[in-house]
Amino acid sequence: MSIRFDEDVRSLLREGVRRTPLTRQELVRRTVRLHLRSVIEQEASAPVARLTNINPWPRGVLTRAWKRTDKDWEEVEAAAMAARHPPRWND
Repeated sequence: MSIRFDEDVRSLLREGVRRTPLTRQELVRRTVRLHLRSVIEQEASAPVARLTNINPWPRGVLTRAWKRTDKDWEEVEAAAMAARHPPRWND
């Protein structure tokens, strides 16, 4: 499996090869073997960041709002149709 590393990771690997008796491949293997489980646990338990600071609507409120909007929407659509100008070739 080929992996492309950033320059800072490559420099750490070079340092690890220089300071230990391990080859670069063995250093990567041992690092992954020793630390992969903790990285998985850390990333899996990280809460999903919210996009806004507005709380989501409670369950059922959105449905009621859409039902109420459907009735009002008929009036809005009728007013829009009445206010439009006749189509022109220049539009």
